[in-house]
Amino acid sequence: MSAIHASYGDVIKPLTQGLSNFFTAGKTVILSGFTGTCYHCRFDAAHYHDALFARYKTPLPATLSNATASRKAEFLAGRIAAHNAFIQLDLRPEIIGIGLRREPQWPPTVLGSISHHGDSAFCMMMPRPAQAPLVSPGIDVEKVISADDRALLSPSILSHEDLEFIHGNFVNIEYGFTVVFSAKEALFKALHPAVGRYFDFLDVKISSIHTERCELELRLVTNLSAQLLNAHTVTVYWRREINTVISWVLPSH
Repeated sequence: MSAIHASYGDVIKPLTQGLSNFFTAGKTVILSGFTGTCYHCRFDAAHYHDALFARYKTPLPATLSNATASRKAEFLAGRIAAHNAFIQLDLRPEIIGIGLRREPQWPPTVLGSISHHGDSAFCMMMPRPAQAPLVSPGIDVEKVISADDRALLSPSILSHEDLEFIHGNFVNIEYGFTVVFSAKEALFKALHPAVGRYFDFLDVKISSIHTERCELELRLVTNLSAQLLNAHTVTVYWRREINTVISWVLPSH
């Protein structure tokens, strides 16, 4: 990837995999319907060490000082993906803070969402519009969940109606469960900037699934804010890549 001349006159370079054995590959990912950018970073947590934060010019938050190496590795990979997403948008990379619930605190120039799983980190980012959208960008990536994990997680994630939708639309139930779980995760990230608090997976139910288009509609079953009321619906898109599901929510007013 070549350096991009930003509007302020100097040259800002992307963070590249050549700096260490930690960042192993990076590429832009196309998300259907999204007019911003999405950057995918692959990393090797076995090569993580704390000095990489300085090497990649990323502050190590005090809240992560006692975190495990794997948690620090995925956090750093997400920030590397975000840095390169700024470059893709021809914007000066900025520091992304971390909130009380570990959510990214985006600078005034952009809206975005970060997800990481296994050896992958994704950052979905767009320039911040003059009028903030009610629904922000949201992305989630998940490995297809096993039957054992599905049985453990299902009661806290799926309503009875959700289960009926999955069994009626997916031959592979583990894949269907992962799609819905990932969709709800992506929606949580998309709504959190407007809601500003935790809400439960069971506060959202499936309204419809269109497997041929890889789209599902989620409906609120409670009031989350003055604008996000019971019965409000949001469309979530997904695609499968080998044994992984990527889900995303487009910004909307």
